[in-house]
Amino acid sequence: MGTISSSLPSTSAANTPVTTSSSSSTTLFTGTSSYSGDLQNVISRAVSIASLPIELLTSQQTTLSNQETELTTLGTDFTAVQTSVQAIQDALGGSGMNTTVSVASVTVGDGAVQGAYSINVTSIGAYATSLSSQTWNAASSSSGTPSTYNLVVGGNSYSISPSDDSAATVASTINAQYGSLVQATAVNVGSTASPDYRLSLQSATLGPVDLDIQAPAQASLQSAQSATTGYAESQTTSTWDSSGSASTYTLAVDGTNYTISPTDNSAASVAAAINAISGNPVQATVVDVGTGDTPDERIQLQSTSSGVSTVDLQDSSGNSLQQQGTPVAAGAGVSQTSWSWDPTADPSGTPTTYTLTAAGATQTFSVTDNSAESVAAAINALSGSPVTANVVDMGTASSPDYRIQLVDNTGNATSPQLSRSTPFSLQTQGTPPGTLAAYEVANSGENITSDSRSVTLATGTTLSLTGTGESDVTVTQSASTLSTALSGFADAYNAAVGELAKQYGQQNGPLQGESIIYSLSQSLASMSTYYSSSAGSLGMADLGFTLNDDGTLTYSPLTLMGTDLGNSAGVVAFLGSTTGGGFLQAATNALATVDDPTTGLLTTTETATQAQITSLGDTIATKQAAVQQMQTTLTNQMAAADAAIAEMQQQFTYMSSMFAAQQTADMMYANE
Repeated sequence: MGTISSSLPSTSAANTPVTTSSSSSTTLFTGTSSYSGDLQNVISRAVSIASLPIELLTSQQTTLSNQETELTTLGTDFTAVQTSVQAIQDALGGSGMNTTVSVASVTVGDGAVQGAYSINVTSIGAYATSLSSQTWNAASSSSGTPSTYNLVVGGNSYSISPSDDSAATVASTINAQYGSLVQATAVNVGSTASPDYRLSLQSATLGPVDLDIQAPAQASLQSAQSATTGYAESQTTSTWDSSGSASTYTLAVDGTNYTISPTDNSAASVAAAINAISGNPVQATVVDVGTGDTPDERIQLQSTSSGVSTVDLQDSSGNSLQQQGTPVAAGAGVSQTSWSWDPTADPSGTPTTYTLTAAGATQTFSVTDNSAESVAAAINALSGSPVTANVVDMGTASSPDYRIQLVDNTGNATSPQLSRSTPFSLQTQGTPPGTLAAYEVANSGENITSDSRSVTLATGTTLSLTGTGESDVTVTQSASTLSTALSGFADAYNAAVGELAKQYGQQNGPLQGESIIYSLSQSLASMSTYYSSSAGSLGMADLGFTLNDDGTLTYSPLTLMGTDLGNSAGVVAFLGSTTGGGFLQAATNALATVDDPTTGLLTTTETATQAQITSLGDTIATKQAAVQQMQTTLTNQMAAADAAIAEMQQQFTYMSSMFAAQQTADMMYANE
């Protein structure tokens, strides 16, 4: 008997995985039985029936989305109408006014009305100013930290602490902290090659006011010096004679001679020539041993190396000009004024009080004459002579720069310090002083003063005074500006009407049949039909608006012009304002009920629609998940059924094949 097992289909086909897709797509069930197609039809029908509610919900969601889009469009249109209403308000205010005046510029704003005024400006006023008395010194205090200053404006004092002591930084600090009171500027009153920076102050308001920058009380005036001490020194015997043409001099340092030829005979030029000698054998300094009114300049020499006993200066004839001095004690402290000395006396007339600190001890003294010479003399007259004070000229013959040099006489290495006991001014008040602006309105006989050139003539009408004299000020309504605003309103209104029209009849707009369309139409209608009996019985038609059969407006500028010429006050009264009655308030209120960002009809409707769309989306997602689960379950069940049917069909085929083979064998046996 032959084998037939090789001709039978394999039963492993019943275990092939079934692939399914989402409920929204066609799922092909792949089976092995002859009934697999019928089983697939069962799955497809069940999924289709279960998906019918999802299709309905999706359709509703699409409808709501279209409505939301249309609500957004309408919101844009109604916002444009609201903007056009505000433009009419603006046209009635500052931007819509024409003005004329010769002694000022005019600014008109909210609340401005038409009118004619007469003004006589007698003074536009002046701002108070001040300028630093001396070149601004950017050196830090003796501690190495930036100084603290007092800014004085009128009777008030304000403390400022800039990050450094440069004129630019001090000015910027003042402007940043007190710019509403005063404006500070670092100005160069010198040249580009030789800058001379000062601080300029200008008050923020007109009128007389003192503007000052003060170095605070007890602030040190001195900075430590590294000048050599313990070396030979000398000083010119008599007042230096700078007359005549440039001479040749000889510097003698213990028998070693150096020839110098300064550009002129001034003490400053001779000292500069000595300091320029190669090797720098001595240090030359110009000192003033006279008074402020009668200066007495000398040249002081000091050797720069130890072991030198004589430093001398000789004229071209070999005559000695110097008197040898006693060297300063080795290691003695030396200091010098950080700033150019300000000889200005206390403005109150009170003698200036100073404090000298040397070797840890302090002495206080007062001087009436605040010159450097008088202060130096007062220091040298102090009990015990703790220091020697010299007036040193750090400048040139044409631009002297006097400082006070202090040398400790006690052998203490700490630099002597000098300070004022009261704040001192760094500024000189400008001339002429600041003055108030003054003007008279409409021959009232009353002179009005102001600390600003910007004065209010009437509500919404501000003048910026630019000159003096009499002038008429006229404020008139600009018909062209108002006409442009009204034309803009008509355009925005018609755009909104046109969008609403798409929702009626056979247009099939997304909001067709919705009650909001009626409410929005009523809001527009209340504006196009507005009428006022209190404004001379005027209506929209009197302003040039014609209401058409389709609900749109046609605007005629000529009609407005005619009405404005005959009843300008009536036009203004009819329009009113957004908060003060008339058409503008009525339109603003009507639009607020529609387009308010919180409670407006469009806003609340759009919010509700968005909530419905979100809710439907959640419901659709839930139902899709349920259908997907049902599809998966059915597919698994049908796969099991298909496998069972396939196995039975295989068994039937196997038995039929065996029976047929048996019959064939029997027939063959019988024939044999």
